[in-house]
Amino acid sequence: MKCGISLRGAEKVFELFNNSESQTNPTFTCIRKWLGRIGIYELKREKEYRDDWIFIVDLTVELGKQKALVVLGISQQNLQSNVIDKKRGVSHKDVEILGLEIMDSTRGELIEHQLDKISKRVGVPVQIVADNGSDLARGIKLYQQKYPELIYTHDVTHAMALLLKCQLDTDDRYQSFIQKCNISRQKLQQTELSFISPPSQRSQCRYFNVEILTDWAIHLLNAPTETLLKLMPDAEPLMITQKIRDKLGWLADYELDVMKWHQMVSLTRRVEAQLKQSGFSHQSLDYFQQNQSIFLDNCLSDFQQNIFDYLAVQCNKITGHGTFLATSDVIESLFGKYKHFSARCPFKEMGQMLLTICLSTIDLTTAVVKNALSTISFTSVEAWLDEVFGQSTLSKRKMLFSADYEDTKTV
Repeated sequence: MKCGISLRGAEKVFELFNNSESQTNPTFTCIRKWLGRIGIYELKREKEYRDDWIFIVDLTVELGKQKALVVLGISQQNLQSNVIDKKRGVSHKDVEILGLEIMDSTRGELIEHQLDKISKRVGVPVQIVADNGSDLARGIKLYQQKYPELIYTHDVTHAMALLLKCQLDTDDRYQSFIQKCNISRQKLQQTELSFISPPSQRSQCRYFNVEILTDWAIHLLNAPTETLLKLMPDAEPLMITQKIRDKLGWLADYELDVMKWHQMVSLTRRVEAQLKQSGFSHQSLDYFQQNQSIFLDNCLSDFQQNIFDYLAVQCNKITGHGTFLATSDVIESLFGKYKHFSARCPFKEMGQMLLTICLSTIDLTTAVVKNALSTISFTSVEAWLDEVFGQSTLSKRKMLFSADYEDTKTV
């Protein structure tokens, strides 16, 4: 769990460091059972009933129609004293798993129902932080109708990415820029100039890391020719210079555009960094307005105003004088860790690996492991898996394709 090693890799590590013939090393299936039992223990463990919970909510999906609704919790008191006062972000160990529900449908009414169930166990939250996905947003708003004082915060990371998407999706210059980056990458990746080729772009959520391309372009535009030639001492200088001009000469036409896009990204990153450390409060909007940048370009001024509009909407929801969470980054990070493990599964479907989300939020001390393994048997894990997921895709395929087809009739 700490190093991200595979189950079979963990088994091999035991074999590597334990040379004693008198001891038996745990197999990967044994380790998987241990992890499942500890994960179920944390999922079913009774959580503290509080009136200052902050829910962090999101959905994750794999193959098939099922989605997992994950609800994390951090108390406002813990957020203030252990996170904001220390000027750091929320870590995995700061949150608790309050709910993990496998859903065939994620209609708003069903999301609301699950939030109600969790609230009866742990208390009504003071804030819910989530992205603005349609089903999730509808469910939270339906739930919010019962508790008008509840604050629903649109996660700042997704909000800033959405502003960039709205701005750059309709920018013909930016679209042609990324197309030329893709073409240049293909042309350079098998040449001696591969080290200056454009970085690969994400197939999804590409507006979360626009700076990868803008930083590459700015560094390359400012790179001295002498430095490039020194990095290829065996090549003919005139030939290399000509090749750079042929393959990347188009970049000079985008210099002013790249600087503008870079400034847009810098605006969003500055807002994210501040809010992730300091949270949302009544002073958030005033702080950014007092420290706003002055732009001659109307496009940049309008973009900055769009950021202020987002901040105004979120700050106006705050009625008290407390500080609230601004981002759901921690749940995205946990999803990333889970998908790192689930990627090694035979099929990308939900199963026991989903419990790694629970495992990532706890401190695996000796006492915790002892309590978990003495409380939860593997039979309990199997029962939970059967109840929640039913028969796995791998099991179905084994039953179908391992059958003796000589004694069967064609469908």
